[in-house]
Amino acid sequence: MPKSKVFDAIVIGAGAAGLMAALSAAHRGVQVLLLEWNLAGSSNLLVSGGLFAGAGTRWQKEAGIEDDAAAFARDIRAKGGASVYEPLVDAAARRSADAVHFLADVAGLPVHLMKIAAPGHCAPRMHATPAESGRELHALLRAALARMPGIEVVDNAEVLALERQETFSVKTRTKTYKAGAVLLASGGFAANRELLAEFIPEVAGARHIGAGPNDGRAIAWGRALGAAVAQMSGYQGQGHVNPGTGTRLGMSLPTLGAILVDRDGKRFAQGEVNPSALAALVLAQPGGVALEVFDERVHNLALRQGPYREALAAGAVIKGLPWGFEDAFPELGRPLYSSWVTGALAHTQGGLAVNENAQVVRPDGSAIEGLYAAGGSAAGLAGGGGDGYLPGNGFAQSFALGLIAGERIALLRGRA
Repeated sequence: MPKSKVFDAIVIGAGAAGLMAALSAAHRGVQVLLLEWNLAGSSNLLVSGGLFAGAGTRWQKEAGIEDDAAAFARDIRAKGGASVYEPLVDAAARRSADAVHFLADVAGLPVHLMKIAAPGHCAPRMHATPAESGRELHALLRAALARMPGIEVVDNAEVLALERQETFSVKTRTKTYKAGAVLLASGGFAANRELLAEFIPEVAGARHIGAGPNDGRAIAWGRALGAAVAQMSGYQGQGHVNPGTGTRLGMSLPTLGAILVDRDGKRFAQGEVNPSALAALVLAQPGGVALEVFDERVHNLALRQGPYREALAAGAVIKGLPWGFEDAFPELGRPLYSSWVTGALAHTQGGLAVNENAQVVRPDGSAIEGLYAAGGSAAGLAGGGGDGYLPGNGFAQSFALGLIAGERIALLRGRA
């Protein structure tokens, strides 16, 4: 009986981190096997706002914007405080521009710079594809995957176990695959109510707006191999989710001038409100909902963003105010627009502890040879709770670690 093929690397999960890692490794000659639970299904990438941070990119330079990795790292630390995951902050900030350039130059994505600074960022550094939506970014990355030689994709591959002897064995329901290196990128634990209740009780009952399993199984696999975990209390909340439709209003509208009031018309948040921390704040209001009110100027600015356009198309944004609310917002222009919102959980920020090379590490800091993690399976950049999340942290970690992991695997496999 012929021996099973041993791949250079197996990537588990075809979200932002997994796609970047597969593309990065294959670009450098690595033979990659990409396993995905459901290629036709949704993912955190697909339902995201589609914005990714890069500090010191050529698009910023062309726009006359001064920015660099040190400034990005300062913003991450300013938001997360003492609880940020230090092993990743400088590395992710330093490679953020490289990741954006890779997406444009190697993956072939049409990238542009958003000229608005996201909350907590000292400069405009959010980049996007033309429609500024996760749905488009997802489609473009999948198209890049199809164009890249050296990547074998297996769909409907639910991974059940990960073992390591001379090589790694990845067991699915139908087959066992072997490789010299494995990257875990299968999501966090935002859909695992037991882990949420243990580590993040304030959002344990919140609506989960992420996609895919997000059941924390990659964390269990890593721990079984001796890995440490980190940042388990961190999460990205979303305070602008529409209760009925599940759509969302995009990047925080209060920074543009929108006003939030509770069901009784009482204002409770205005100005620069961190969109992640806003989730718990909205959930604390009567009924766990709020009304977001803004004028046509804000409406026109928001129309540039894919999530807001989807919310508008779904009927979650109305012109005027709901019945029973007074037209008492003198600082806003006319006509008024409004939308009911609630707090939700986008994804968790805790996971397997990794070093700046994307290697999974043990409690003593030593690396588990050949094992990598990125995206929701790995510890994120954010500090504890929802307030420690800086917009863009998720993709900054996913794309930077995915890029780094691909480079590292290629180097160690003699492909670079």
